[in-house]
Amino acid sequence: MEIVGKRDAQALLNQGKAMFLAASDPRVVPDSDQRASLEPKDRRLLAQMRLSALRCRSRSRIELAQACAMVGTRRDIPPETVLDALIRTLGEALGRSPRFYRPTAEALSFDESWLLRLIAALRDDDLASATFLLHSRVPAQVRRSLVHLVVRVASESDALTRLADATDDPASPKLERIAL
Repeated sequence: MEIVGKRDAQALLNQGKAMFLAASDPRVVPDSDQRASLEPKDRRLLAQMRLSALRCRSRSRIELAQACAMVGTRRDIPPETVLDALIRTLGEALGRSPRFYRPTAEALSFDESWLLRLIAALRDDDLASATFLLHSRVPAQVRRSLVHLVVRVASESDALTRLADATDDPASPKLERIAL
């Protein structure tokens, strides 16, 4: 048994308190790169989502109905525009502003992870998972509109990931320019 002085005991208590806070706070991110656990195409889609969130920060929000009317069933709209429409309306669907990290961040926010899982579930025709994800966070009155936008993003995710091939590398000059 080691005898600890009052000053040493306080340091140990503070260390234990910090460890407890780090474990209980969802905003505290471990040192590992959470993007590494994603599939390569999901990493590229995440990069595109984060770039879209940066573009949309300075733009006005739009209503879900307006975004659905804008996107509609037209196939001549670029995939980035559809993703931008989804990002700009996500706050209305969730009832609060979603959190997106910078493109070079190693961690995933809960909103990013949720949206990636929803897109993957719809892309893979896993309707049970998509239904669960939607019902867990989105009110019934806006689900149909949100699903329309997410399905469009999921169907064009291959085109979006091809666009992100150059931005997947954290050392990419485009990402460095934006992250500053």
